[in-house]
Amino acid sequence: MNGWIFIDKPKNITSFKVIQRLRKILNIKKIGHAGTLDPFATGILAIAIGEATKSIRYFDQNKVYEFDVFFGESKDTDDITGKTLEKSNIIPCIEVINKCLKTFIGKHNQVPPKYSAVKVNGKRAYKLARSNQRFEIKSKDVFIKSLKCLGAKNRSEYSFIVECSSGTYVRSIARDLGEMLGTYAYVSKLRRVKIGNIEEKDIILLDKFEELVHIGEHFEVMHTIRDVLDDIPAVLIDNEVCRRFQNGLGFDYNCKITETDHLLIETKSKFIGIGKVKEGKIKPVRIFNL
Repeated sequence: MNGWIFIDKPKNITSFKVIQRLRKILNIKKIGHAGTLDPFATGILAIAIGEATKSIRYFDQNKVYEFDVFFGESKDTDDITGKTLEKSNIIPCIEVINKCLKTFIGKHNQVPPKYSAVKVNGKRAYKLARSNQRFEIKSKDVFIKSLKCLGAKNRSEYSFIVECSSGTYVRSIARDLGEMLGTYAYVSKLRRVKIGNIEEKDIILLDKFEELVHIGEHFEVMHTIRDVLDDIPAVLIDNEVCRRFQNGLGFDYNCKITETDHLLIETKSKFIGIGKVKEGKIKPVRIFNL
């Protein structure tokens, strides 16, 4: 069993718990996920199975989130699950919010939340936060393609949608937006609705997937490695070159591809692996045993 499944992660469960349950349901050891979702969040969780786990690092796609922001209060986790730190009577109007959103677009310098999996001196930030240790998290560059306010839910709460690069923290967006508007803010609801070309129509509930496994129809909802990595250019090779490539040997390639770009390598009948251009040759980076 080699491929990807896209689970609609339930609320109040960790991404790791989803992996544990799937490992038990499928009775397999080789399984992983791309892009952790916070326990309170729902939506698309990308799960790689078998040989597909080798492709996780190459599944670096933009993500789309729908989320709600509550203004006038800050939380230690920057989301609804945390403890209240500060309160304010300042609640912004939609016109003021929209003016601020423009400053987030493009390359954006962001500080991850204190309660996050970012490592600080070799330790996870959330573990340091839980033990009440003082520490600083370095900012990092992320890319926000679009950020829109969809309207008010009530006096203090607004709905948003964002398309951003992998590694972007929506909780940080809410926290920073509140600060820019002279108040406090946290994420009250979060749902991942798209990863690359994978949309909500492509996902399946965890319970439903378990039902399909019991009747042997779960293969119908699985995606091949090749399909999931369809944003990477592909090179078609013949069987002789294929054997050389699988044995760790490169082959001549004269196309104008930079040495930082990855390429999918395939024959007419099967997907072989991932290569990289180096000194005029495509050399193996990852071979898949499919």
